Amino acid sequence: MRYGYARVSGEDQNLARQRAALDAAGCAQITEEVQSGVKARRRLDQLLGGLQAGDELVVTELDRLGRSTGEAIVMMDELIRRGVVLRILALPSLDIATNDGRLIADILASLAAHERRRTQERQRQGIAAAKAAGRHLGRPRKMSGQQIAEARTRLAGDEPAAVVARAYKVSPKTLRATLAR
Repeated sequence: MRYGYARVSGEDQNLARQRAALDAAGCAQITEEVQSGVKARRRLDQLLGGLQAGDELVVTELDRLGRSTGEAIVMMDELIRRGVVLRILALPSLDIATNDGRLIADILASLAAHERRRTQERQRQGIAAAKAAGRHLGRPRKMSGQQIAEARTRLAGDEPAAVVARAYKVSPKTLRATLAR
């Protein structure tokens, strides 16, 4: 039986392109997942657990299975050992059951892992630059600078923290954490 696996890393991404390609490839069943390739993927694990000799696993690109070279190699070894065919639509002539095909798949997995590391490094550099520029990162702050100053004044005047927090529509815990910054 031919099984398809589609994955995107986040909710803001779309599975439609992968789904269409897997449908066109004749997959009888398509497993979809919205999960980062470096985190545990329950649906992929379930799919892999149910595959039997003679089954075919179809993915649009090798990095849909994961971006870690070691993980991809182990997965390919396991599929070959179990007699499951891995078909990568982006590489139609690649046959991982042959030595040459396996070499190419290993190189591609290494390149995907390298690109992931480069992306992470660019992200770290962007975050560092934003922090150096004084930009706030993360969730929006609950209270403005003026509200924080007012809250300090009110608390200094012995007004209860719960009352002050309620006035700014935050919890007392959030108020304490905001004032501690």
